[in-house]
Amino acid sequence: MFGSLKKFFDRKAVTTGGEDAGRSAQQQMLLLACCGVVALCALVYSVPDETKLSIYRMCWVILSSVSLCVFYLFGRRNTSLSFRPTLLCVLSIVMQMFVTHLIITYWIGHFPKMREEVLLVLPYMLAPAVTAVLINRSVGVFVALCCTMYGAVLFPVNFSLAFVADYIAISLLTGVLAAGICGHLQKRQQLLYAGFKLGAVVFVSALILLGLHSDVLHSGMFENGDSLKLLLALLITVGANFLLGVIINGVMPMLESVFRISTHITWLEWADMNHPLLKKLQMTAPGTFHHCLCVQRLAESAAEAVGADVTRAGVCGLYHDIGKLNNPQYFSENIADQSMSPHGELTPEGSARIITGHVAAGVELAKEHRLNPKIIDAIREHHGVTTAYFFLRKAQDTYEAARARFEEGLADTCPDEVDKSIFTYEGPIPQSRESGIVSMADAVESATRSLQHPTEADIRNMIDGIFKGRILDGHLQDCGLTLGDIAKMKESFFQTLRTMNHNRIAYPKPREADAAERLAEKRQAEADATEKKTA
Repeated sequence: MFGSLKKFFDRKAVTTGGEDAGRSAQQQMLLLACCGVVALCALVYSVPDETKLSIYRMCWVILSSVSLCVFYLFGRRNTSLSFRPTLLCVLSIVMQMFVTHLIITYWIGHFPKMREEVLLVLPYMLAPAVTAVLINRSVGVFVALCCTMYGAVLFPVNFSLAFVADYIAISLLTGVLAAGICGHLQKRQQLLYAGFKLGAVVFVSALILLGLHSDVLHSGMFENGDSLKLLLALLITVGANFLLGVIINGVMPMLESVFRISTHITWLEWADMNHPLLKKLQMTAPGTFHHCLCVQRLAESAAEAVGADVTRAGVCGLYHDIGKLNNPQYFSENIADQSMSPHGELTPEGSARIITGHVAAGVELAKEHRLNPKIIDAIREHHGVTTAYFFLRKAQDTYEAARARFEEGLADTCPDEVDKSIFTYEGPIPQSRESGIVSMADAVESATRSLQHPTEADIRNMIDGIFKGRILDGHLQDCGLTLGDIAKMKESFFQTLRTMNHNRIAYPKPREADAAERLAEKRQAEADATEKKTA
């Protein structure tokens, strides 16, 4: 039983695996949506009203769900969710409706003379802000629409249709604005600022809409001409939304951990150069660190060109070679004098094991520091199933020379053939667009280092050759990059490399330095002439 449940909730079974996995994912989405609708129906049925009205509300929820489902299916071209994000959406909607129901019940029971002012303290931004931050802005807007539709049936029957219309207008406006503001936050404290802004929006909207009702103008917080009550209403509204922002900000790390979703804020935190891994890389392997910075820049520009996740691609590029921390002295970018390379004391097989082993070492380090699984995937996939060609060729040359000696009778034993698997990375090949971008940025940047004073034609030819070889090897066949994307990546790499490798103009020396240099040359010439005469 537990094995079946584990398989049912397995993330990989939902997101990959072909037609059967896609059908399983659709079944899970349908089951999840049905559970959400049942929960909402139970919630609206718990509102203390007559049975006929409760049935009406349940029908409203069901028909609204069908309508929203159709709307989602028609507009989901760029918003296809896996299991955990969908579960987050459903739970967020149910939670907002539950909190809304509690607030309405409490407010009406304790402030019957100001029942319309309940619109000031409802949690309009709860579900839209959470889903916008953890998933994306478009999902947040869709969730705001869902919450507006479902929330309209939570008010008791003695509320007028005009009041329900006011709720729909304020809820939709605030929810959409919350999704827009929180959809691309750079810092966590911006959620608090969002609470302030949305509180002001709710207050102004309620003041306009409720102020149009003649029965509200002379009662409650909106009493005509009472500035103190208006100020109190403003403080309550802004304070309630600010508190909601604080709560969302506090539970966000827990939600990220539970649903295994990393926000844009978290990705930016991983890009902080004060991260222990990056600080150690900078101190222990400065050449590798500089290489990772270059790969990050190349990956970000290429991701922007093809419409991939720029931040994710950049961060993956920054961490892709952290496995070289184990043996930094064996990698060429950390060897100042290549004639002193430690590989001279190793066999090609031994060197290849160290070089290819940096992938597995990087995966282990990333897991120890609890990096995002997508970063770990990029580390594991950035070499795919390519070979450490330099040492493979060296081993083949050694084998051919030994075989020639054996055939000429100069050796007693025939050498064993080269085992290519020793020189091959374990893979797999890149499985996402960002991972594919990082792998190509790594290959292009490494190859650029071998060019001496490259021209623009040299850089273009180098990029074309690397892409052609990787395409023929099938390195990019599973990552979702199209031929159009590849063409944009090549142009982006060229433009970035041209900027990174541009030559500076030769500045003229100061006249004083030039005169001093000529005087020194003159004195050296006179000394040489004197020495020759003496000899």
